[in-house]
Amino acid sequence: MTNRRLGALAALLSLAPLPLLAAEPSRSETWMTYCAVCHGDDGKAQTEKGKEKGARDLTNRKWQDSVDDPRLLKSITKGRDKMPAFGKKLTAEEIQALVEEVRAIGGKKGS
Repeated sequence: MTNRRLGALAALLSLAPLPLLAAEPSRSETWMTYCAVCHGDDGKAQTEKGKEKGARDLTNRKWQDSVDDPRLLKSITKGRDKMPAFGKKLTAEEIQALVEEVRAIGGKKGS
């Protein structure tokens, strides 16, 4: 194949549409979309809506030590008290990422 033909082929291929891949949101994007409105970006629940609903301060070490990951998973999935359920809005992977985010905010690894 000549250089001219290779160039023409390369130009033609560059015009082909690339498939668009839906990127999974990062924990921080998911957090900012669904959680930060009540818990704040820092997890301290000092937002107006967080105070109104009595949202939990996720940085509280005593609370972090008192709750295990399955309970966090259940709370995010099914809701708890005034916290809405996110099981139908988020994927299992996104919910697991939020559990990890809650732990990171509290300076604790999962249990």
